[in-house]
Amino acid sequence: MVLTIFSSFIKTISGSVSLRHLLLKIALIALLVSPANANDRVDESVALIDRLIGHIHMVISNDPSEEEVLKETNYIIDNYFDYDLVARFSAGQAWRSASDEEREAYKIAFRQVMLNLAKTQFKSLATLEYFPKQAVPKGDRLVVASGIIHDKTGEFADATISWRVSTKANQPVKIIDIEVENISMLITRQQEHTAIIQQNGGSFQALIDALIAQAEDIGKSPSAN
Repeated sequence: MVLTIFSSFIKTISGSVSLRHLLLKIALIALLVSPANANDRVDESVALIDRLIGHIHMVISNDPSEEEVLKETNYIIDNYFDYDLVARFSAGQAWRSASDEEREAYKIAFRQVMLNLAKTQFKSLATLEYFPKQAVPKGDRLVVASGIIHDKTGEFADATISWRVSTKANQPVKIIDIEVENISMLITRQQEHTAIIQQNGGSFQALIDALIAQAEDIGKSPSAN
């Protein structure tokens, strides 16, 4: 496709032979190099997910304390996910009008919800297995990798999971969303947070307060074994 477009363009040029040769070289580079770069980003995305799964299993195998779970969850958030983008998107349109102080408070409260969820549920991940199926680039800024989550105990049916990985140029690949059975965790959070803001007269602070309360409630729950 790339070579055909460039060849047609070259035929319409009445310039020098050297110019046509130069354009042909560019066409060949575009044909040969671009797919390789795209494949590299796909491979990086798949490798990122593999490392994440391996990291989680490594932590679980060491029978971590609650403090260790919190430490490792913070590490996972910072190294495998684009947390700033996740937080910004989860806040919805209200993010634009929020002050810098409100944004920071929101990011802290939202992270604490995730940390407390991990504290209570982390060890339950021990019975889950991930079987990758495919990874597909969506333009040059996103890769969607999908697979199956299998519960070794048989308590839960197999579920399809998709990882949306940001592959922006000159930036490390990072996970920005997880879909389970076509339900986006990111969109679900955004809908929940937007609803809280709307129910409280457009108050962004109300969302922050709700997240703080939610984190406290989760923190009181017994850890899953």
